[in-house]
Amino acid sequence: MKDISKEIKDVFEENKIEAESNVENSFKELKQFLSKIDPIKLLSQLTLTFMFAPEKEIVGDNENLNKWARWIEFLSGYLITQPYNTNLEKNIDGRHIKKIEEVLDRYFKSITSWIIFSNPKEGTNTNVERVVKDAKISSLYIRGDAYPHQFIDLAEGLYSQHDFWFKNNLGFTIKEAINIYKAIRKEFVKRDKEEADKSKEKATEWANEQIITGKYPEKNRKELETKAWCYLFYCNSDKLLSFTLEELSDFSKTPIKICKNFLKRLSQVFGYRNPNFKNTFQNSFSAPWDYNTLYERPIIFYDDKCFIPLPAIFPTVLFNSFHYDLWNDKKYREKYNKERGRWLEKRTAVAFEKIFPKDEVIVNPKYPNGKELADVLILHDRKIFIIQCKSKKLTFEAKIGRDFDKLKDDLEKSIKNSFNQAIKARKYLNENFTPKILISTNRNTIVDMKQVSDIFLVSVTLGQYSNITTRLANINPVLELFLENEYPWAISIFDLEVITDLIDSPSIFIHYVTNRLQIEQLNFELHADEIDLLNFYFDQKLKFNREEFKKATGVCISSYSGDIDKYMIEKYELSKDVKTPELKMPQNLKIFINEIEKLDFAYKTDCIMRLLDLSFQDQKNLSKVIKYTKELTKKDLKLHSFYIPVENNNLGITFISMEAKGDLDRLFGQVEGFSVMKKYVTKFKEWVGLGWDISTDKEVDVGFFASFDWYADRPIRCL
Repeated sequence: MKDISKEIKDVFEENKIEAESNVENSFKELKQFLSKIDPIKLLSQLTLTFMFAPEKEIVGDNENLNKWARWIEFLSGYLITQPYNTNLEKNIDGRHIKKIEEVLDRYFKSITSWIIFSNPKEGTNTNVERVVKDAKISSLYIRGDAYPHQFIDLAEGLYSQHDFWFKNNLGFTIKEAINIYKAIRKEFVKRDKEEADKSKEKATEWANEQIITGKYPEKNRKELETKAWCYLFYCNSDKLLSFTLEELSDFSKTPIKICKNFLKRLSQVFGYRNPNFKNTFQNSFSAPWDYNTLYERPIIFYDDKCFIPLPAIFPTVLFNSFHYDLWNDKKYREKYNKERGRWLEKRTAVAFEKIFPKDEVIVNPKYPNGKELADVLILHDRKIFIIQCKSKKLTFEAKIGRDFDKLKDDLEKSIKNSFNQAIKARKYLNENFTPKILISTNRNTIVDMKQVSDIFLVSVTLGQYSNITTRLANINPVLELFLENEYPWAISIFDLEVITDLIDSPSIFIHYVTNRLQIEQLNFELHADEIDLLNFYFDQKLKFNREEFKKATGVCISSYSGDIDKYMIEKYELSKDVKTPELKMPQNLKIFINEIEKLDFAYKTDCIMRLLDLSFQDQKNLSKVIKYTKELTKKDLKLHSFYIPVENNNLGITFISMEAKGDLDRLFGQVEGFSVMKKYVTKFKEWVGLGWDISTDKEVDVGFFASFDWYADRPIRCL
């Protein structure tokens, strides 16, 4: 009988050996190719070709854009470590671009195969190895930690409170640095357009000359113009993306001294290596994850000119790089840490205030003894959010899957510690029927815990943890950080601000968070980032109960964020007036839910959430019946009602329309009585009751919600 396991091992080993050989050969081929070409010419042409694409391509081919951004970043990192040789091939054309694309594609594919088939180190836990492999592959192909405008906005907010330190130590403020970056970007876009127009004009003149002199026929005009335009435009690519100190001062309208300080901090020369990472880009198996000095100094200084190979990463540098400057100043570190923590708490509160009324968002509430209960607390319609903020960032080694212990340590210091603090606060609330919370020195509030239906524990981080924290249950069997099979909603401030920018309804937001946390209970691994999940919520409410998911052991919806990416790019990068992505539902029901949101009754959020849980078709049917019922009352001014059993959800819905003449207590009595009666008869656990008075101009006037298990009435004894 054949030993199947041995055959599988043998095949696995063969694949591993082949993958290793492919990695070494493709990296060697890449280095040989790059050693013959002028790096400035190559990088500038790649940047103009793939990173300065027409608007429709920027929006429409995001995957290709991300791929080339990652590849150009890698190429730049490698080329910067090499001394600059001026005696190299400078006439870069389509053949070179095609060749470099083929070689890079082979190299990155071979690296991925090598990761998959490589054996774990001796003595390494296989589950640990799997987590490390996932981190490595994710860092090869990633949507991006945030959108560029977010880095700029958060950098200004975080560092502007340290202007004095910036001026004394770097010679410029963060606002000045941002203004210079924006001026560079604007100048590049202007140059790109002007050169394109000029090249087209010259190409047309040249084509005319070729046709008039009889060298080519008229039918070849388009081909001639295109070839000439490409040559004329791209041969000047290095000039378009380069500038002198004087030019920078001129087009940024910034004094020479400040520009000089800006370049001193953010530029490097060919051959530069960070002292802490001296051996980068030498090993073919580690090169894609090696420290890239572009993220420290995105400008290359050569021949008395400044060149930016990848302008797209500049916002990331402005947010991340200065953190280490401040951190390395040991005398200033404590002050920086405290202010950074306070800033994150305020920023988190402001994000939530875009959804919830300001008086429901409490910053730094305290226990009765004066100790802090939470960084931010939200009390909204019998729902409580306990939010803890941590400014700990994910270390470089952890992010790229190089050091498992550092990954665990990072998650413990950020997510686990904040979760423990939130659990302590929840315990205090749950163990007291009417716990007191100090809001300020002279103000406190009492919470009636018997009426609270949900408590959400949220960890907001300043560091971006990408898909690592999307589903903590994926990695907890290895990390063993959360022992009770309960997890917080761990989210970066970047993703939180996207969500609160796109969702403005408290009930829809709470519905999202509820479904978001249920992901931790799935019986399969899920791979995505927060924006992928948000987009999937808008499309399908984050429901994974469809047939195709039932037998799954793992599901990947990475890059599902297309609609939101498109919106963010069009709105913030292209300044277009665009439609905001939103949860799909019939327009009539959307209006109806907005009206419920405005009402003042307990558990309206739960009412809305049950309506949101309905399928799109059920929502359409509900809207039709509500409209029909209202029409009946309009005709005869009598009370009309209906109820709908939603058996799969163990839920019933009641709607009553009548002429209450503004007596909403009377209308509520009818809704409550009818709902309680139907709930008892059907034995459903939950019931939503809604009522409309023909005398008002609203879509709905009262609401009722009940949620408890059915029980039989006590028998009545007759004497």
